[in-house]
Amino acid sequence: MLGKLAFRNMKRSLRDYSIYLFTMILISALMFSFNSMIFSENVRRLSAEAGLFGAMIGVATFFVVLIVIWLIHYMVKFMAGKRSREFGIYMLLGFHKRQIARLFLRENLLLGVIAFAAGILPGLFLQQVMLTAIYGMLDISYDLSMDWGWETFALTGGIYFGSYVLALLRNHRRFRRMDIRDMLDEERRGEEAGQGGDRSWWIFAGSLVYFLIFAFLLLDGRITMETVWPLLAGLSAAVYGLFAGLSGFLVKYIRAGGAGLWRHERIFVLRQLASKVRTMRFTMGTLTILFAAAFVGASCALMLNQFQLTQAEEKWPFDVMVYSPDPGYDFRQEEQLTEEYASVESSRVYQIYENGSSRWNDWLESQETGADGAYFHYDTYMKLSDYNALRAMLGREPVSLGDGEYLVQTKERLRENVEPMTEKPLSLSGPGGERQDYTCAGIETGGFEQNGHNGADYVLVVPDAAADRMQPYYALFAAQAQGRQEGDKENLRSMRELRAALMELEGAAAGTDDWYGWEETTEDYGYGSDIMYVSNSFVLVREPETFDMQFLLSTFMFPLFYIGLVYLCVALTVLAVQQLSDAAKHRRRYDILRKLGLGDRELSGLILRQLFIYYLCPFLAALALGAMFAGYIGENFARYSGVTAPAWSYFGLSVLLFTAVYLIYFAMTYIEFRRNVTVGR
Repeated sequence: MLGKLAFRNMKRSLRDYSIYLFTMILISALMFSFNSMIFSENVRRLSAEAGLFGAMIGVATFFVVLIVIWLIHYMVKFMAGKRSREFGIYMLLGFHKRQIARLFLRENLLLGVIAFAAGILPGLFLQQVMLTAIYGMLDISYDLSMDWGWETFALTGGIYFGSYVLALLRNHRRFRRMDIRDMLDEERRGEEAGQGGDRSWWIFAGSLVYFLIFAFLLLDGRITMETVWPLLAGLSAAVYGLFAGLSGFLVKYIRAGGAGLWRHERIFVLRQLASKVRTMRFTMGTLTILFAAAFVGASCALMLNQFQLTQAEEKWPFDVMVYSPDPGYDFRQEEQLTEEYASVESSRVYQIYENGSSRWNDWLESQETGADGAYFHYDTYMKLSDYNALRAMLGREPVSLGDGEYLVQTKERLRENVEPMTEKPLSLSGPGGERQDYTCAGIETGGFEQNGHNGADYVLVVPDAAADRMQPYYALFAAQAQGRQEGDKENLRSMRELRAALMELEGAAAGTDDWYGWEETTEDYGYGSDIMYVSNSFVLVREPETFDMQFLLSTFMFPLFYIGLVYLCVALTVLAVQQLSDAAKHRRRYDILRKLGLGDRELSGLILRQLFIYYLCPFLAALALGAMFAGYIGENFARYSGVTAPAWSYFGLSVLLFTAVYLIYFAMTYIEFRRNVTVGR
């Protein structure tokens, strides 16, 4: 009997909570697709760092599980509250509390089984989308193939149903503590919570003021490590305070009775909103934080994507680059090795010079946060002939310098910091040993491998005669291969072998088999002020370096989108269910409006406005919160990574992407809400 009753109630829940079911299907599909990446042979074949990708998926799954447990617990508690009278009647008919708890448990587990089974097929589809995206980012062709095994099913099923069990256990204990009166009064207590006055409006005003103060402190750089945690705690309290006082603010506005209040049924919409916000003020604050976390996470993923799309040419414009601390090193063996593994189109052996001065280094260290110790001991110089030869290898036009001129080759992000130094004359030794002032002929930017090879962040290009009067600092070998094919697996393997051979050669030349040990014993070495993925190895081979960077960033990008999408769907589900749950009350209210003369078209518009404003409340608060943090992160990301796209672009694109999901849920809620209030007509 209990089994049949559980099945009947489950079918009713499928109808009443279809959006919740849709979300759980989506979550099971996302879990399945991402968990399959942990065991994917296709991913393992891509890189030796596949274990890191699996570890990051595991970290993301941890955060997803936390929010899924919260969603299931919230929905189970919510459904139990809505059906409390029904459960009270069961007890009057002779059911034991344990039987009712077991009945409710079966219903929810049946819902979970249906959602899990329905999510497998879209999960397989999402798996192929993810693999195609990963291979596409790495410029490798991918042939569609099913890539899953029993491990994926076991892990996904264990996590999914484990979340259900953990969420249901607490509600099981709650059932056992309740009696008939509690169950019959449960729904009425929720209605009484929606009543109240307008005295809480000052909480809304105070929270808004704190929010503005925090934004100023953050964007102006006034938050320190000592103050960040107390200020963040205050910000969390302010987010909840916004909604704790919003209902009172709306009631105060309604009681003020402005002229615009009586137009287009505005008073009805505001009254509905005030009542709903008061009953779920804590939930609204939580949803705002979830939305903001989704926006910020997606913005960070887009930043990483922009980095990997643009910075390969910035970091490694040359196919092969080898450094030697010995300025007299000839690189004959390196040239021979490179020709064995690649068809060399052009190459250059040259030197970087120093003039016993560190004025430029000192200036940049004073301007760049975190640049302390990032530069060579002395300022770095390059001959004009070497510079033009390297530019020719990169397909760029040569430059010329007049007598007494120099130019600066640097990174685009450092142009503003470099410009003040170019206004001062550069004092160098003249032909007779006297000092000669050189003026700056310009600043060149663009990828030039300036993380420890062609200088660190910058190099000063001077006429050959001026460089000949300087001290050689270190030697470099640069080469460009013919017909670079980044997406060719065999070419990538060959370039990896070349890098290994070059590193072994350099390690042997230094008298040690430990390449990285040799690198650490070189005290006078600069790597620049970049913080985002700096590869300062003495040997750089472009293709494997680019591939490893793109794969590494992908291990962070995909989990960030995973977390963001799940958080967004969970928050939207709670918003939708809260509105759709009061179908009977909504139907009565709209029937009264219909009797007062509102037509179907006017009622549809009223429903649209009511839902739009309701959905807009946490969305706008999350936009403000997310924009503040995404703007701060984006500004610092551009400063330390070299990516020049404006900080707001990442957040704007993440909002556009998630707005599409937002509109899907809004449309589903509107259709279901309209059906509920018109049923029985």
